[in-house]
Amino acid sequence: MINLDYCVRFIDLPLTTKGLTVEDANGFFNIYINENLSVEQQKKALEHEMNHILRGDFDNKKSLQDAETM
Repeated sequence: MINLDYCVRFIDLPLTTKGLTVEDANGFFNIYINENLSVEQQKKALEHEMNHILRGDFDNKKSLQDAETM
């Protein structure tokens, strides 16, 4: 079963980074979205990060490169 406990934070990130997700030791997901993006880009970045959680990318042995190409 996939844990859907998460928090979304909008922070200053380099423009090359639209978003990222970090899972803590308790299985809680911290989603960071670049505050410098347009609202539409932020929505797409959040959807992308949520897909990583829903696919279980944090529970397997995939490399970051493999997780990003799915």
